[in-house]
Amino acid sequence: MEAHNFSSIDESQKSMQTQYADVLIIGGGPSGCAAGLALLKRGDIDVMMIERDDYTEHRYGESLSSGVRSTLEYLDLWQDFAQAQNLAPFTCQVTWGSESQRRLGYMFTPHGTGWNLDRLNFEQMMMRAFVKRGGRLQCHRQVITCEPQSDRGWRVIVKSQDQQMHMIVCKYIIDASGRRGVMRTNLNLALKVHDRLIGITCIGQLPADSSPQIENQVEACEYGWWHSSPMPDRRVSISLMTDPDIAHKMQICHPDVWLDLLMKTPFLGALVNRVGVEFAEKPRSFPCFSSYLEQAGGKDWVAVGDAVASYDPISSSGMPRALASGVHGAFIAVDSLFSSGELLKTYAGAINQDFKQYLQTQWQYYQRETRWPLATFWARRRAVIAISKEATIHATHFFEQRLAPNPTHLKASELQDLWLLCELGKSVRCLIQEFSQQHLYLPEQKILLGLQELIETGYLEIANEDEEDRVFFNTERLYFD
Repeated sequence: MEAHNFSSIDESQKSMQTQYADVLIIGGGPSGCAAGLALLKRGDIDVMMIERDDYTEHRYGESLSSGVRSTLEYLDLWQDFAQAQNLAPFTCQVTWGSESQRRLGYMFTPHGTGWNLDRLNFEQMMMRAFVKRGGRLQCHRQVITCEPQSDRGWRVIVKSQDQQMHMIVCKYIIDASGRRGVMRTNLNLALKVHDRLIGITCIGQLPADSSPQIENQVEACEYGWWHSSPMPDRRVSISLMTDPDIAHKMQICHPDVWLDLLMKTPFLGALVNRVGVEFAEKPRSFPCFSSYLEQAGGKDWVAVGDAVASYDPISSSGMPRALASGVHGAFIAVDSLFSSGELLKTYAGAINQDFKQYLQTQWQYYQRETRWPLATFWARRRAVIAISKEATIHATHFFEQRLAPNPTHLKASELQDLWLLCELGKSVRCLIQEFSQQHLYLPEQKILLGLQELIETGYLEIANEDEEDRVFFNTERLYFD
């Protein structure tokens, strides 16, 4: 590659320590490491990766499908992985859709295969390989700003653990920063958020003489679903997946409430009690929502992993997708640096189609749980859209009381904004377009579900003019344009 030819640095930044790289990877998780290892296979690209942590904090238990083996082999990691990980077949006890348990491979298919994953060990393995093969790694680095250069590339200001500011000048950025999306936030891009799922997790310790062990379990409940996963050193992570408003209303993040709800579950709670798991930590919440970044990249940058698309943990597909998108991100970076840059468009289209298929499969899986038809958590995930986009507003009704304070699909303020845009004779299609300009993060499906809620609660009437343009969910189709 040619020598660095970066534009001049602002006077205010000259005092900062400056480093240079061809490609800067923001985030050293699985997708970032996969991108770095794929780039280093060439031997002519200077790759730097920055990570907020230092690969010492324990990760919650996970699994990895066997379909990822080809990716690990491409990255020359399979032998290291096979030696470091337990390759015993992954199975899970599932209580979903009925009161009985079933033993499955993965949630989305009864025929899935894979392994329990020591996530921390896995990330350390990838990190060590990246450094050993010539990649430059800086830990405890937080990105402050990313500024485009006048010709090409970026100036990235980062803060170190000692609060010192540093500058990294690079030609290309691969954003592997997870759901926080460093490039998305810096460029003020809209992230389409399809749900508000969070995980409330606590790590427990098993007694030294406990038998049987805690295994992978998924157990649905009225307010969400529980998941247990074994971890190294006789520990287990137990998570409750629910929505933030439900968690707030039930005060689930309070340790006593969380533990009381766990103990009331018929299978997992009984097992935890029987084995004698001890929880010394307080429950921690973390985002698990499904989201999609329509602009997967741009001039001299691309997003990979959760930064471009994130998935409901019930799919057990986040890790394979993260690794694959990291490799693809490396290809796109090379194409931009050495060729026409046309691969970005293909990548964005593939991410879009994959996410549509994921949403369809996710909806189908939540349809299988029918025991709590009126519960808010399940109503949000089982709703059927049946409104024609060419329908028009036929009537609006005003009541003295405000709209429902706790709507199902939109926030109360969002539902109010939607209702205020409803004018007689306006088409649903036009209404969606206007509302989307105010709420860029909301996907079309959520807006339609909010509109249906206005109809169901009597605030709105519509007239269908063209039944052929009906929008709906079913097992064959999710989107209709």
